[in-house]
Amino acid sequence: MLIDFKYGTQFRIGPNTYEVLRQRDDDVELLNITHDTKELLSLIEILTAYNEKRLIILHEGQDSDVIEYSTKDYTDVQIDIMEKRYKAIEPIIERKIRPSQFQAYADNYPEELKPNGSISPASIYRWLDLWYKRENKLDLIPKMRGPKDHRVATEVMTEVSRIIFKYGSKAEYVTIKDEYDVLDAEIKNINLTRADHEQLKNVSESTYRRIRKETVDTYERDKEHMGVNQADLKHNGVHSNARATRPLECMECDWTPIDCLIVDFELDELFRPVLMYGMDQATGEPMGFNIIFKKEPNAGDWKQLILHCILPKTGFKELYTRVEKNWTAYGVPQSILLDNAKVNDAKEVEEVCSALRIGLRYCEVASGHQKGSVEQALGNLNHKAFQGLVGSLFSNPTEKGQYDSAAKAVVDIKGLYHIAHIAIVDMVANNFNRGQNIQGVPEHLWAKGLKEMKIHPKLPANRQYLELLFSSNSDARTVGPSGVVLMGHHFFSDELNELRKRLEREGRSREVLIRYSSDLRVIYVKDEFNKRYIEAFIKNGGLERKNIDKNYTINAELLAYLTNKDGSAYNDYDSSLQGRARLNVEEIQQECKLEYQGIRRRRRRKAAVNETVASAIKGVPIKQLSGLVEAMNISILNPVESNGGIKPSKSDNNQEETNIVKPEPGALQVDNIDLDKIADNWGSGQKEIC
Repeated sequence: MLIDFKYGTQFRIGPNTYEVLRQRDDDVELLNITHDTKELLSLIEILTAYNEKRLIILHEGQDSDVIEYSTKDYTDVQIDIMEKRYKAIEPIIERKIRPSQFQAYADNYPEELKPNGSISPASIYRWLDLWYKRENKLDLIPKMRGPKDHRVATEVMTEVSRIIFKYGSKAEYVTIKDEYDVLDAEIKNINLTRADHEQLKNVSESTYRRIRKETVDTYERDKEHMGVNQADLKHNGVHSNARATRPLECMECDWTPIDCLIVDFELDELFRPVLMYGMDQATGEPMGFNIIFKKEPNAGDWKQLILHCILPKTGFKELYTRVEKNWTAYGVPQSILLDNAKVNDAKEVEEVCSALRIGLRYCEVASGHQKGSVEQALGNLNHKAFQGLVGSLFSNPTEKGQYDSAAKAVVDIKGLYHIAHIAIVDMVANNFNRGQNIQGVPEHLWAKGLKEMKIHPKLPANRQYLELLFSSNSDARTVGPSGVVLMGHHFFSDELNELRKRLEREGRSREVLIRYSSDLRVIYVKDEFNKRYIEAFIKNGGLERKNIDKNYTINAELLAYLTNKDGSAYNDYDSSLQGRARLNVEEIQQECKLEYQGIRRRRRRKAAVNETVASAIKGVPIKQLSGLVEAMNISILNPVESNGGIKPSKSDNNQEETNIVKPEPGALQVDNIDLDKIADNWGSGQKEIC
């Protein structure tokens, strides 16, 4: 939904809700609905709130948080097919059905709900691919199909070509029906000499007409009938372009390499950037620009240029303090004019322009003069701003001579953006133009045209979804406690952290869909629970080392290059030192182990030498045998310190000490010993420690 700040428009800034009453030059008179008072805000304040995503457009009293797409250009049959296809893939989008279940799902799908009466796993995958491009139902509408390639036999095609060549270039007129009759007669004549299974089948008259229309050029015939001028008028049309007469009617866009080398101070790398530029055709007012660091743009770069052209230009004077004048151009144009280069013909650009109801037009082949305004503007920018810089490449190689551009380059990327803003705002938008079609200061002509023709520049209702619509890249990433990692950097926000905790709490996969554009200060993460996208912002880690300021545009290609540079530096580093260090650590550990084992062996040998048999018989002090007495059920009676030996105590049954006499040989012969009697004399003697 596109809106403009005219009477009746409602929006919300913070807690206050406003309704536009009227516009006074650069101020807007508003009704504060929240407090029932009238206020006067400057237009630049309102646009700044829109750019900072504090302004929310209200539609019928409700927040507008989605981009609406029109279905008025499609038939009821196409809309019915679109709805049936979406109903078929909706359970898969919501992850209720796994890929392994697609076959069973297709087999059991109700007949009355099948789009065009059929459904298969292959068609489901095809519809999912269409849906995930933009997550827009209109992408599920089947494309209009024309006639396919001609399936004509070679011999028949030869006869068709001969008939067309014979009559197509003649000045005398022969009806196409007569030509077809001649062809039919020739085919029948050939079939007279052929067997039944070798008969040629003639094409239909409608097929002959299509082939003739594609191959015949009537310019020579028209030149003889009508004359050269009228023939040129008929075939080439009017050479002078019909120019736009009011602001935002047509925007011309083009790109060119900058005639100067840019240097990265930290890496000492040289770049030749490309400047993409858009301007209003009626007033010559610059609408926006985009700087890329590759040879030619792609669809994503075109989308970023169009996004910058649409958005209000606020806050740039705080970043680029040497810019003196204002830049007031913004709004959705009615049409965009591009040249017919292959790199400009991108389906993604057409889809985005279609969503915003922007007409996309291309110049004729080799007819860049049809957008001569932007061609001349790019040449002036190169001449005024970049060819005079140190490190210039000059527009003419003969002028360069022996000038060493690479050795003299001193402007860095941040300086390039500063110079570009000065050139576009002060040297173009606020400079007097003496051209044939435009005479005056573009800024003044722009403001005058808006006021006189009562044009209110329109903007999409929601600023975040505008950026999401123009996001040119998507990928799947796993969200962790530090956020999402992209190109070696972390992106984080409180909303993203809440999403991660909910995924973990419910046991779901933490893999999420992300979308991002060429400016990587912010990315968008899909919230499957609330069917919306949330923002995640790049963290400072690693940016300062790369000399990147988050207040300025963080170019995706440049960040990827710097990240790959870090990776290549790591890969080029000789890590064999780390391996040798690890081996040295292991050798020291083994040496320490052997030394410790030797010390322990020497200790054991020394202890064995000092511990003799005599000392073992004498025993050890009782204080070194703690707990041993209790374990052996030994009671201590009147311990008396002596030489450390242990004496046997007198028993109750044997009061006198027994003297053991060394027996004679043969005296130990045992004969008739009464063991029971001996046992009766045994007592429970106790040892006394002395």
